[in-house]
Amino acid sequence: MKWLLGDLRAFVAAIRKQLRETRRYPMLVLGSLFWPILLPSLYVLMGQVYSGGGDPRALAAFAERSGIADVTGFVFVGFAMYMWLSIILWGPGTALRQEQMRGSLEAVFLTPASRLVVLFGPPIGTLYVILFQFAVMGLALWLLFGIVLDLGAVLRALVVLAFAIPALYAIGSLFAAAVLRYGEIGPTVHFVRGALVLACGITYPVIMLPGWAQSVAAALPPTYIVDDLRRVLLAGTPLSGVASDLLVIFGLTIAFAAVAIGVYRWTELYARRTGALGRY
Repeated sequence: MKWLLGDLRAFVAAIRKQLRETRRYPMLVLGSLFWPILLPSLYVLMGQVYSGGGDPRALAAFAERSGIADVTGFVFVGFAMYMWLSIILWGPGTALRQEQMRGSLEAVFLTPASRLVVLFGPPIGTLYVILFQFAVMGLALWLLFGIVLDLGAVLRALVVLAFAIPALYAIGSLFAAAVLRYGEIGPTVHFVRGALVLACGITYPVIMLPGWAQSVAAALPPTYIVDDLRRVLLAGTPLSGVASDLLVIFGLTIAFAAVAIGVYRWTELYARRTGALGRY
């Protein structure tokens, strides 16, 4: 029991550390206000131009392919997922590598805390940033485009988010362990984020992808998360209508977390053998 309480204290300390680092850079809050509004708004305005100012035939074709009639809401929910992935990959996804570059990773590994604390602690510290951006996007939908989300739909979306948070943080932890092994941050983030955006239906319906790509998308949690959020927020789908997807997300969460732990332990053994832990 003592070791469990000790790991719990270490887990809380890892979260507090991440929050303290975030508070040290308050100008980043401007980015949280700027990008969640600008990026999706540009795509919405472009879509209105390309659809002939909201031509009914164009909107009907979009609704047939996506299952969502609200183009603006479709784009904003997709970009909310895009911003979430960006925060996870650039923040917790690179946390271990940042510790290594600062020269503090070896000291962290010398503590008696579980290695899982180091792997899964930092992502929780970014949760409030993600929720803040979701709120900003909701206000932008209302103030700029006159779309008011139903309170019941928002509550259902929170249930979906409760399943989504562990799934995406498992992906972030897997990414962090892989980055620690190979050392590259920028190119790897851009590649992984781009692949997820292309495969998971973030900016367009998954049905537009070829068959093999749809099979790949079916193995990735963001595919189900963004689709379920759109359905409960924009189509009025009850939770019973997405229950099977939530079970799939839960199963994929366990799978990605297990792989992340395995990769992390393999990376640590490799570092012990080669002395790579303290290298820049």
